[in-house]
Amino acid sequence: MSYVLEWIPGVGFLGAVLLLLVVPPFALIALAVVALAALAALVTLAGAVLAAPYLIVRSVRRRFAKRHRSTQGSAQIAPAITQ
Repeated sequence: MSYVLEWIPGVGFLGAVLLLLVVPPFALIALAVVALAALAALVTLAGAVLAAPYLIVRSVRRRFAKRHRSTQGSAQIAPAITQ
């Protein structure tokens, strides 16, 4: 088996690091892109943390209401069956 495919990511990473060291403006652009990506990830994570309790409570209430409605319907049918 050839190990060429295993070396490609390492060579690509090394080439990117050398390019950023040789051309500093590219390093600043890359830093800005990484910082914006990290900020977007943090905002997304905060949104998920804030939305999760709301979504869980909404799901539990919906299931409880569905179960409550199903038991009310059977309670009304039960006297009709016994007559």
